[in-house]
Amino acid sequence: MNKEYVFTLTDVEREILRLELDQIQYDPTGSTNYVTEVRMAALRAMPRRIIQCLDEQRASLKPLPYIVLENLPIDDSVLYTPHPQVFTPKAKTGFISENLIMAVGALVGEPYSMLHEGHDIVNNLIPSKKEKKEYTGLGSEVELDFHIENAALKFMGGMNFSPCGLILMGVRHDPERPLTRVSDAREALALLSQNDIDQLSQPLYHIKVPYRWRSSIPGELQETKLVPLIQGEVDLPEVAVAFYPDMVRPINDSAASALSNFHDAIRKVSFGVDVAPGRLVYVDNRFTLHSRDSFNPSFDEKGNPLRWVQRVIVAPNLWNHRNLNQVKERVFKPVFEPVSV
Repeated sequence: MNKEYVFTLTDVEREILRLELDQIQYDPTGSTNYVTEVRMAALRAMPRRIIQCLDEQRASLKPLPYIVLENLPIDDSVLYTPHPQVFTPKAKTGFISENLIMAVGALVGEPYSMLHEGHDIVNNLIPSKKEKKEYTGLGSEVELDFHIENAALKFMGGMNFSPCGLILMGVRHDPERPLTRVSDAREALALLSQNDIDQLSQPLYHIKVPYRWRSSIPGELQETKLVPLIQGEVDLPEVAVAFYPDMVRPINDSAASALSNFHDAIRKVSFGVDVAPGRLVYVDNRFTLHSRDSFNPSFDEKGNPLRWVQRVIVAPNLWNHRNLNQVKERVFKPVFEPVSV
């Protein structure tokens, strides 16, 4: 992890931020009034060095691959881990974590959610006994290999519905400490041959929508037409790829070899981070991949999983989402058809 991308609050700064966020009622619909309130609270209470970093990330002239915030305020008490899709305010004593992750999202972009990912604006990533072997944020016993979040959505419906960034924050900690791994694709591409880069830059690949989406999308709409996996210059590329099983289908051996070499390079330059309470990780989803280790989840005496990570995805703006079904103010249900590029 590059220490230049890590920002640690002092204890005094943490307390000032806690007092601001503790006064705000979380709104799971992500209303404009709520987003404005958490944004203003962050501007009043967050250190200038962090505000400036997030401003520069939003401008995206020189975006960082990731940003880590340390020593953040946490809720006084987490009583239990809820069902991931059910808003359960009694699970903890306040809304510090929701307000904080939303505040960072509101400073770096426009927070939103897709219904397949979470029914509320803040998604709860909690191990599910039912989905333990599935390749989703609710899985555990399989590695969720390196990927760009919703990579296929960069090419569907004539719009880019893939988030420009995602934010992860720890709420409750599993003693197994499963790591989230982060990998800057620019560093990986620097290890590849020019032939591999040429292959990855051509429309030689089909990308499938994530597993969670497939049950409600017709089969013919479940993958893109032929698309490239990288676009633009290698020092600041737009990347669209997912390496967990059955996600990318190359059309020939050369394309497959380049994909395999890219995967090896992504692993080689990656690092792991424990998304624990008090720590927030922002990942630039345009050229930085992330993964989650497989693990055996721990449970409390009532059978509730101990790991609870929250996620918010952000877009530069929500213009591309204007024709989607607006289930809640900032929660959308996709309606699209795949297109070629």
